[in-house]
Amino acid sequence: MAKPTTVIRKHEPTEAEKQAQALGDLVSFVAKNGDALKETLKVIQLLHESGALEVIGALIQSREKVMEIGVSQLSKPTMTRGVNNVMSAVGMLGELEPETIKKVFEGIVNGMQHSAEEVRAGKKTGVMDLMKAYKDPDVNRALTVMLGFLKGMGQKL
Repeated sequence: MAKPTTVIRKHEPTEAEKQAQALGDLVSFVAKNGDALKETLKVIQLLHESGALEVIGALIQSREKVMEIGVSQLSKPTMTRGVNNVMSAVGMLGELEPETIKKVFEGIVNGMQHSAEEVRAGKKTGVMDLMKAYKDPDVNRALTVMLGFLKGMGQKL
């Protein structure tokens, strides 16, 4: 008659079996995520070609010194005020309608282009030119906007 089993021996995989399992898992992962891995490798190649990968590596290697410099720069009063100013400006921009901001910036760009053309042409402006410009509907509209802006700004100062 056979003896009853009192000890169960668990199979401990050998190092070769562990490596074979890990390799199989890796192959499975690559098969499932091939497109994403290809795109990631393209990005890494572009970073390498541009030299950015080397810069990133150097930053990581000297991360403690970089962090020390960054913290010392951020703790300066001028930097703190700058960050506060940016936050305030972003908050104020959030209060404006996007269409209004778009129109104003388009006007600024167009005005800068037009003024550059006037300067290139060597145009001079006299008193009579100012009187004529006042009658121009585009100039009048811009002056009205500017005066409204100055009035609103003066109310808050």
